Amino acid sequence: MAENMTLLWGSGSPPCWRVMIALEEKKLQGYNQKLLSFDNMEHKSQQVLDMNPRGQLPSFKHGDVIANESYAACFYLESQFRSQGNQLIPDDPAERALVYQRMFEGVTFYDKLTAVVYYDWFVPEEERHDSAVKRNKEALVTELKLWEGYLQKLGPHMAGASFSLADVAIFPTVGTLFRYGLSAEKYPKLGEYHALLKERPSVKASWPPHWLENPNGDNGLQDISDISHHVASLLTSSTSGVALHSPTMAKDMTLLWGSGSPPCWRVQIALEEKKLQGYNQKMLDFMKGEHKSKQVMDMNPRGQLPAFKHKDHVLNESYAACLYLEKQFGGQGNKLVPECAAEQAMMYQRMFEVLTLHQKMVDFFHYEWKVPEGERHDSAVKRIQEALSAEIKLWEGYLSKGPGPFLAGKTFSLADVVVYPNIAALFRFQLCEERYPKLAAYYNSLKERPSIKASWPPTWLETPEETGKLKDI
Repeated sequence: MAENMTLLWGSGSPPCWRVMIALEEKKLQGYNQKLLSFDNMEHKSQQVLDMNPRGQLPSFKHGDVIANESYAACFYLESQFRSQGNQLIPDDPAERALVYQRMFEGVTFYDKLTAVVYYDWFVPEEERHDSAVKRNKEALVTELKLWEGYLQKLGPHMAGASFSLADVAIFPTVGTLFRYGLSAEKYPKLGEYHALLKERPSVKASWPPHWLENPNGDNGLQDISDISHHVASLLTSSTSGVALHSPTMAKDMTLLWGSGSPPCWRVQIALEEKKLQGYNQKMLDFMKGEHKSKQVMDMNPRGQLPAFKHKDHVLNESYAACLYLEKQFGGQGNKLVPECAAEQAMMYQRMFEVLTLHQKMVDFFHYEWKVPEGERHDSAVKRIQEALSAEIKLWEGYLSKGPGPFLAGKTFSLADVVVYPNIAALFRFQLCEERYPKLAAYYNSLKERPSIKASWPPTWLETPEETGKLKDI
């Protein structure tokens, strides 16, 4: 079984481990696989680059279908083999909404883990600062308290009583935390969760082999302890303070958003595509700190936008909201997930790849906002600019080679819903259309799509062009 699947992977990599757990859960043993060494740079070998031009692991292929992003591979496997093995996305709308929400919060969880444990690997020695290490650890502690609170409220699994795709995505991060010495006494619910899932057959079967050879890992997180952020109280808040009203369709939905934010725009496009106009909504001002208001915190304890709610279902992660809307209102408006397996895999792949583009844009545009003056380096600015340039070239290549005119083929899909806001932001900052003609053609053609025109950021209408930060990219 699964002999037409190939997985190139690295031991101890949470993204690789996610795919391996998903394969085990779907009873897809016997796939072709090869363990590669990060230390020996085997993830940059031609074998990997032929499947994954980023030179990253995992690299996963099913027949002619490639899904290298771990979330893409997991969604693809659950979609294509839904009736085989264990069901990983529940049928109940409330449970499904929570699975999506936790999965995409897991991206932030993983990022904050890597910012601490891989700091010396990511940051050149001359750019390292004790103040940055301290700030990263404080951010991780805040994140850990959120997840401790989630499990305390709902457990024993990440989305409630049953094991789901949320656990597939998040357990490898939790496993890594305890590998690096996180204290189960300081985080008892996370400790219980780790102990419970360690014994699950899919997790045991895919346990990183070098962890078996050397059970005692680094203790770099043993001093990560509680801080006085009262996160648990935020998790039990109600949204009764949000007094927004609409007499029209979708009146049981509420969206708090910020103009020009790609994550907010994604949700707005999805709502338009599904013909869900008339929802309760309020535009908030990032510059005035309104995203940290009680109104937002009651819906989203992270104090981030978007903050989205449908009835009692809260989906603050933009990807979670988009997937939920498509599933819940599949027969309404425009279909956003293709039937064709190859197109569906491509959609998932591009959807999750744009997380990398988004992060590189954030690193570039918000460097001076994110990094205190005493920690800034010209070498870091140069490296960040080069990384963004390389990323933009990848996306230009995708559109040059793809079946087009959309990101996953001939039809507009969720890939376009989530990627277009980032492409539009690039051109708002005057990315050169002559240098990137395929991206420019994509940007200009979708500008006229009704869902995009209807949700175009109002601040962009008032000020059509931003500073030319990308002119020289």
